[in-house]
Amino acid sequence: MNKYFIGCFAALFCSFNLDANLLVSPTRAELDDASHRSSVFSLVNKGSSTARYNIYFEDKLQLAEGGYRTVEGTKATLTKFVRYSPRRVTLEPEQGTRVRMAVRLPKNTPAAEYRSYIVFHQIPLTPAVASQSSDDKAETFSLSVTAYMRISIPVILRVGELNGEVTIDEVTNENAQTSLNVTLIRHGQRSTYGDIELFVETSLDGKIQLESVGSAKNAAIYTELNQRSFSVNLSRELKKGTEVIIRYTESKTIKDAKIIEKRIVI
Repeated sequence: MNKYFIGCFAALFCSFNLDANLLVSPTRAELDDASHRSSVFSLVNKGSSTARYNIYFEDKLQLAEGGYRTVEGTKATLTKFVRYSPRRVTLEPEQGTRVRMAVRLPKNTPAAEYRSYIVFHQIPLTPAVASQSSDDKAETFSLSVTAYMRISIPVILRVGELNGEVTIDEVTNENAQTSLNVTLIRHGQRSTYGDIELFVETSLDGKIQLESVGSAKNAAIYTELNQRSFSVNLSRELKKGTEVIIRYTESKTIKDAKIIEKRIVI
């Protein structure tokens, strides 16, 4: 068997190290130009081995279909304003540390919402060294591949008084009464994020109560998008003709957080 043929099947003999587990808090940092210009991230290595992380900022754009795309030079980048330390950490199992971050705003910074992502990217403890058998006629070899984790946390800075509204638009029965597709529309200068909840009214001892039948946590629409659709799984099957209350509650960390509702019949 020649080496070219063996190489085609190298992936079958790869070993992956997914043991690393980094706990990061908070999972979103929100700053403003008034009283909140700094934040502290707490890191804890929950894995069973020592891990090393590079820390840096990058910009991403949210995609309507879900996920994000890394970009460079966005107009609303926060990177140009931020200072942070340290930029590399090594943590033993169960060891923790802190990363401090602050923003420095130039005078006359335009009112807007700025956003970038702080990234905690695991790197090897020592450089990888490739080894090769001295026997050119060897017919077998092993390949070791290590997968390293990468965590991105959004950091949001709001400059000035920014308005924001959100409405519940289309609600459709997505999959045979096992889920509902809820479309939110964002208006204004700031992002929106919060929880979508589904309720039905039930009667108990003559009193109307709300029964939760589904939820989607941390539904977010950032400023590059005007709307997004979210699939909300139902906790039980609902009969045709049931009235459902859709409630969207913005995060309490948003200055003018709102709660909106819409009723539909499925």
